[in-house]
Amino acid sequence: MRRIPVAMVVVLVLAGCTATSQVSQIDKLSGRGDASSARILLVDPDIKFYVLTAGGVPEPQPDWTDTAERNFLNAARSETELRGANIQIMDESIIDESLVAYEKLHQAVGVTILDHHLGQYKLPSKGEKFDLSLGPGVSVLKDRYGADYAMFVFYRDYRSSGGRMALAIFAAAVGVGVATGGQGGFASLVDLNTGDVVWFNRVSVGTGDLREPEGAKNTVGVLLGSMPRG
Repeated sequence: MRRIPVAMVVVLVLAGCTATSQVSQIDKLSGRGDASSARILLVDPDIKFYVLTAGGVPEPQPDWTDTAERNFLNAARSETELRGANIQIMDESIIDESLVAYEKLHQAVGVTILDHHLGQYKLPSKGEKFDLSLGPGVSVLKDRYGADYAMFVFYRDYRSSGGRMALAIFAAAVGVGVATGGQGGFASLVDLNTGDVVWFNRVSVGTGDLREPEGAKNTVGVLLGSMPRG
């Protein structure tokens, strides 16, 4: 049996959720020293678009992904500025292995939050307590970029091919359900002094298509709309 990628599992989990659901440790962003506003480093967002073949195999769509990333970055910059924070977009040309490792760690921590904090499978050692972290080592980003927080984003969009849709229609006629895709993801704010995840929000389907500027604006508005202000 073909193993379903973690990303697909995340989207399927989100498909049954409300449009947005967030948890937070803080009410207000704080800058260092006498800074008038917090500085947020937006780590290269982990956004991917796929098309599901008739057999359900997700095929990467790099052109769609590139367009979605550009639209997302533009919309995120506008949204965070409205929230009284200075945002800095990470330079993709200097991303190193340690940063890639933190991006993967964020994905794993995010799935843990979905399953065990926002989901029904509570961790016995934590219960309702929200105190997850990427570890103090992430403070290297504070030293490198002079930022107070790092924002990590994970988002997946699966679209059905014509063959997949035809299969779904045929299957429905005989009472069998076939997945036809979905969209969703989550964003986190990490305090670069401690490594703690201080804010987390998930977003599910129906908020907007990242391939279109207006759709990206709508999605970012939902994804980042509950983020603490500076």
